[in-house]
Amino acid sequence: MGVFKTITFAQHDGVDIKLDYMLPQSASSASNLPILLWFHGGGLLQGTRTCAWAHLVSAVEKYKLCLVSADYRLAPQTRMPGIMKDIKAAMDYLRSAEFLSETENAVDQNKIIVSGGSAGGWLALLIGSGVGFEACGLTPPAKPLGVVPIYPITDIEDPFFTTKQHPVSYVKEIIPESAVAAYLDPKAPQSSGCPLTSPRMKCYPYMVQEALEQKLLLDGTKIPPSAFSIAPAIVSGKFTLPPTYIIHGTIDDKVPIKQSEDVFKACKQQNIDVTFEVLEGVDHLFDMDPKYTLDEMYAFITKLVQ
Repeated sequence: MGVFKTITFAQHDGVDIKLDYMLPQSASSASNLPILLWFHGGGLLQGTRTCAWAHLVSAVEKYKLCLVSADYRLAPQTRMPGIMKDIKAAMDYLRSAEFLSETENAVDQNKIIVSGGSAGGWLALLIGSGVGFEACGLTPPAKPLGVVPIYPITDIEDPFFTTKQHPVSYVKEIIPESAVAAYLDPKAPQSSGCPLTSPRMKCYPYMVQEALEQKLLLDGTKIPPSAFSIAPAIVSGKFTLPPTYIIHGTIDDKVPIKQSEDVFKACKQQNIDVTFEVLEGVDHLFDMDPKYTLDEMYAFITKLVQ
């Protein structure tokens, strides 16, 4: 198995933003490896690039691809425009001469697939569709070859994100504000990731508990949350997606499956190439378990990059 190499792909507001990449051991300048860019989840409030699950790491050798796991700055210290700037920078870097040189010409920069889990899946959909960039004063990056969101957030106007849960279904007790106050202070130093052991990892359930996602991502920006809603943008006909493969479990109570269903229906309505893999009785973060190899998802990716 290969090893991850870490590089800083951008520096925004004095914060180094890093990615990890891994190549197959056999990689060479003749490999023309497709690139799988993955974004971690956490509601854009928490998480780290270093939590790439086993199926992603295994895919490097199994499917002969370059895996890239990229950080982005976290809300609320960085609002949505800054996060969008970061993910655009990641895409631009993967297409740069610098990254080609970094990989010793082993990658095919025309074959980029963007994936992510939860909020990371939302970022993948935003990149794939171009939704939200103009509202942030940015030009969308060039479209990837395909998009593979896993249990994605897709619309923070959904009642799930606007209705308080006291308590959150999977926490069973009220999280006190004091447990997360230091991390939800918008004036605290900006961060581009946190360890999975950090108390900051309580920010997502606290956000759900108090229905704070819109405030934490957009406060002070004057940008409506609808600017980042995927399904309505697709239905409008102003935005489209490259071939898309969505996966979601039916008992997910961290991001309801309706978030994916809405995007699937919108894509079908607009005749977009979309596949929706529904996993019965499966919850959020199911793919942390190495038993999930996601063979059908990788078959979709393999076909796209041929």
